[in-house]
Amino acid sequence: MTENQEKELFNTLTSLVTGVRTIQTEVQVIKTDVQDIKETQNEHSRILNRLDAKTDSIAETVMTNDKRLTTVEKDVSDLRGGIH
Repeated sequence: MTENQEKELFNTLTSLVTGVRTIQTEVQVIKTDVQDIKETQNEHSRILNRLDAKTDSIAETVMTNDKRLTTVEKDVSDLRGGIH
């Protein structure tokens, strides 16, 4: 192998090692980003679960109030019917 070929091989290997290190760094950044995304998704899931529970509670309250209102309307109607 000539001296020029050795230099060219060394430069190629150096470039490859540099490229591998760059890829490793980028992979680590991506892993960190993915972990951050997972944490954000978990937090959003917790928020959605709380909102779902609150929505159910509101729906129950609306149903209860609707039943009470219907009862009151019936009582008022009965009272009006008895006044005549």
